[in-house]
Amino acid sequence: MSIGPRTRALLSTTSRTRRHHITASYAALTQACTTTGDDARGAELVATDPHDVWTLPGSRAIARVHTDSAEAWALLRGARLLAQHRVAVVAPFYDALRAGGRAVTFWHEPGRLLREAAALGGWVTAGVHRIRPGAAPWLQEHDPFAGLLDGLDDAPLEGAACRFLRERAVRLRQEWAAIDWPTPATVILGTRGMARCHDDGTCPRFALRRPLWRGRREWDLVAARWRGELLRGHRDDQQAHHDAYLAHTRADVALPYPHIGAWPHYQSVRDVVVLTAVMDLVRQAHLDSRTRQLAAHQVACLRGAHPAPWDWGKR
Repeated sequence: MSIGPRTRALLSTTSRTRRHHITASYAALTQACTTTGDDARGAELVATDPHDVWTLPGSRAIARVHTDSAEAWALLRGARLLAQHRVAVVAPFYDALRAGGRAVTFWHEPGRLLREAAALGGWVTAGVHRIRPGAAPWLQEHDPFAGLLDGLDDAPLEGAACRFLRERAVRLRQEWAAIDWPTPATVILGTRGMARCHDDGTCPRFALRRPLWRGRREWDLVAARWRGELLRGHRDDQQAHHDAYLAHTRADVALPYPHIGAWPHYQSVRDVVVLTAVMDLVRQAHLDSRTRQLAAHQVACLRGAHPAPWDWGKR
């Protein structure tokens, strides 16, 4: 494997299961590069959630290796939809390619991640929300509970922790069903955090990492806020995000609250966002002991072992 030094070091220390996954991902990447002519030498694995993200220094590009082909195509369609509506988004190079039983997509190098980008995140989110759902009839309805507990049966957690997560999901689903949504459905990011922007030296751009959805804008606004409210070390500028969002949102859809934290259903939606984040980590808990310990710690936070704001732990 002609991989970069960081990935080589990771392979020498990680579990056998994770090593096998990375090796298969790289094999799919190199097979796809044979088709496109891109250079996989020195590739570095920089992210694994929700799919593997590889940097390709020889091609000044990134490649995403997806185990779900439908996700790969949805990501491409979403990025092209955003570009069509003048949202500054990192663009793909080609259509998805099949390789090694996976789908591989190639994207322009996004540049450095802008850590202090709350206002930019607000502009991007508003730009997404300005797109009317009729412009993308292929969008799926956002249901945060669909597949939420996938992988829990096989997770290396104590039985009490698993029972707690199931019971919490049931309770939150009931609260979700009772929400009186104050604004109509639109195109949303549907993620569990603020829009992440990068600077490639010409223009700050949003890196779409998960497919778009047809859903409620309140989800995106809550997801952008919860880290700054509950987590130590993640104090985003909530006012900057809020002001930028209001400045660019559609004039015909007024938000009936001064900020998303004042919405009566804020905590219910926030708790669903948080549970989604925890379950994303629980599904990776089998990879190594560090991830397993962090997943157990986050579940303990939910169970009240640590007072809010939680010490969520470093990933």
